[in-house]
Amino acid sequence: MDVLELFEQQVRTAPERTALAIGGHTFTYGQLHSASDELARRIADGGGVRPGSGQVVALHLRQSARTVVGMLAALRLGLAWYVVEPGPHATGPAAERLRAALADTDCAAVVFDGTDPATAPEAVAAAAPRTRRIDLSGPDGTAVSRATAAGTAPRARVPGSAPAYVIGTAGSTGAPKAVVVGRGALAQLMAVRPEEPGVTTFSPCRLAWDGSLLLLFHALCTGGTAVLPDARELPDAARSAALVTTWQARQIAAPPSFYRLLLPHLAGADRHLRRVILGGEPVPATLVAAHRRTLPGTRLRNEYGPTEATVGVIAYDVPDTPESPDADSGLPIGRPIGPATRAYVLGRDLRPVPEGTLGELYLGGPQVALGYAGRPAETASRFVADPYAGAPGARMYRTGDLARTAASGVISFAGREDGQVKVRGARIERHAVEAVVESHPGVGRACVLAVPDERMDMTLVAFWTAGPGAEGPAVRELLAHCASRLAAHAVPERFVKVADVPLTPQGKTDEDALRALLTEAEPSGSDGGAANGFGTELERQVAALWADVLRHDGFGPDDGFFAAGGNSRRVVELHMGLERRWPGAVRVGQLFDLVTVRDQAEAVGRALAGSDGPAGALAAFEV
Repeated sequence: MDVLELFEQQVRTAPERTALAIGGHTFTYGQLHSASDELARRIADGGGVRPGSGQVVALHLRQSARTVVGMLAALRLGLAWYVVEPGPHATGPAAERLRAALADTDCAAVVFDGTDPATAPEAVAAAAPRTRRIDLSGPDGTAVSRATAAGTAPRARVPGSAPAYVIGTAGSTGAPKAVVVGRGALAQLMAVRPEEPGVTTFSPCRLAWDGSLLLLFHALCTGGTAVLPDARELPDAARSAALVTTWQARQIAAPPSFYRLLLPHLAGADRHLRRVILGGEPVPATLVAAHRRTLPGTRLRNEYGPTEATVGVIAYDVPDTPESPDADSGLPIGRPIGPATRAYVLGRDLRPVPEGTLGELYLGGPQVALGYAGRPAETASRFVADPYAGAPGARMYRTGDLARTAASGVISFAGREDGQVKVRGARIERHAVEAVVESHPGVGRACVLAVPDERMDMTLVAFWTAGPGAEGPAVRELLAHCASRLAAHAVPERFVKVADVPLTPQGKTDEDALRALLTEAEPSGSDGGAANGFGTELERQVAALWADVLRHDGFGPDDGFFAAGGNSRRVVELHMGLERRWPGAVRVGQLFDLVTVRDQAEAVGRALAGSDGPAGALAAFEV
């Protein structure tokens, strides 16, 4: 059954039941249905809507209930949704993301919030001059709660092959490929998950990450309550944990790197939390051990599924006992979920390899996506005929992941075949990153590796040599160079200068030798005296916290945290350090506005003096 039909079944059964909790607001099934109906009518009133054709509704919104309303409205019209999140400003990479999304797709409408400076009407008009634009300005609760007496928007009936949503894979250049997923694939995702219907679920991540869709629609299709963080709460592990306990969530789904931050705040939650689902990147054994210590009564599942196979297709339920084989060797990804899902480990001749032998993982079955929007050649190269399905026209997706199958049938992930790596759940082509580093005029050669940090989370490290006759750029210069050319998640977190890139006897880059240098190298190639501009003791103390988090001191008092190599995970780490040193002085949300050492030191100073002062633009949004 289609996911919209399942949702509407719950609307008819219990319209007053809470369907969604987000940003301090709650919404019933009836309210979500009425709001999505009204938005669908507004989209349809503009004309030109072609149900089942592959048209999309671009949701250019910060995460809120409106995002979910937009998803349901698109489904109602027989269209696909495409979450294109705005950045902090209306120009630059955020505007380019919207332009790129529109270039790849046939867009029926762009839905946005005109009161958000990042999506001001004139900025959206500049990015989408020929596309219908729908402004949802107004308080979030009022917009979603608006009721209508009866459905007024057309209810399109489309086949399972019609697109349900479009989602960008995390490419390294900031122009990701747009994967088109069919309604039948989304329905299959729900059909293979009969466990615990009608419960409260929590996903602490962005709806632009397809892993969040798993528990959102599991709740909405079975009469449960989906709890989500809004845009303010997304980077805050402590606030996410508070939502889990406040709502007594029974299931959560998250990438391992964020779950590591969330877990210390969940002690005792196993009284109500029944299952944790991890996916998007490998799960280290240390995280499994920490989960067992903190939540001994909560089941842990490792799920595997690229965007091109609709969220999750292979799963491994972790045994309760630490004596299991996964304790030392990391978690396998498991077995296919549901009888219709097919997983093959094949050689270059597309024949199955023997048990225990490395091969490439191919996925078949109803959860395989339709392809890439606007890229027929890439679709043909990755979505190929399935010779083992026994049905004409069956396709399988070539993942590019290396894997091996044990005698038990359990599959283990063994890395990437094509040089891609996953960092914090994002897929990155490291050779593309190397090309950007080498494009700096002061750099000779570069090699980028994904290496585990002290928490066993994967991070990008760029090893580089200076160009002929040059000393090479400073760390801050390399960071700025990469940040202006790469998506944020693809900017290396460490830069290590080497005299030469070591080679193996076969003439290939000796990656093991480079990794060995990390134990000897200075953290990220310090700029020496670059931190001498700090004028107060508070600035020096805040700068020391930055250096611990960023692993270099190549920044000054007025350099931005993100320009110096920070990211959303490191914001959380920085806040934890500030909180240990000055409890309650700065909220985590303010760190996206107070981005320099000087700003943060002044905020701490005001807190110590007992004066709140101007806490930054984001403070007005604190719940």
